[in-house]
Amino acid sequence: MKNILVLEDNVQINEILSSTLKSEGYTVFSCFNAFDALEVFTDERIGLIITDLMLPIKSGEEFIEDIRKTSTVHIIAITAKVNTSDKLHTLTIGADDYITKPFNKQEVIIKVNNYFKKLQVKDIYISINKGKFKLNTDNNELIINDNIITLTSVEYIMLKKMMESINKIINRESFLDTLNYNNFEVFDRVVDTHIKNIRAKIKKVSNDNYIKTVYGLGYKLVGDLDE
Repeated sequence: MKNILVLEDNVQINEILSSTLKSEGYTVFSCFNAFDALEVFTDERIGLIITDLMLPIKSGEEFIEDIRKTSTVHIIAITAKVNTSDKLHTLTIGADDYITKPFNKQEVIIKVNNYFKKLQVKDIYISINKGKFKLNTDNNELIINDNIITLTSVEYIMLKKMMESINKIINRESFLDTLNYNNFEVFDRVVDTHIKNIRAKIKKVSNDNYIKTVYGLGYKLVGDLDE
């Protein structure tokens, strides 16, 4: 998910950042105010944010605080403030890293590339039963015995929730909370429909009954979570 959100109100700097990142192969969403940036972040799967702190109407600090209410996405702040207390404040409010103005384009490239390289090192799979059943967290694919199953966004979110709570019962309300949190407007019986669809996709490649119904309580995914 190499989508980068650039929030910078200065048109020239925004263009420099965007063109630099695009030349490295990244998909860039450029915004000039925090309100548009929040809308883009809601609509798109953003892997990294670069934001200026000095913004009109809503500051970069406020934008970061809003993002941190719902996400742990990596944030690099751009700041003209150079003293230690200001830098510490930037990190305290939720930024993961910072770049001071005036910045060197190569510094931006190095920081961004290093971050995504670290992601590649991490295992992008959540897997159970010694890898026989694994979820690719980067592209919404379920892999069972080397068979690739494409999931819808809702199916992916629900299955990921079950895998993260393996062998634990998850009720409809919990599924609904997670889906609504991810901006899907759903009601309780829709949960049953999506579970049915997930099971049907699994059945095409495996006879194992991975998803159990616990009547009156909810559903659970059974298996042994891999380290």
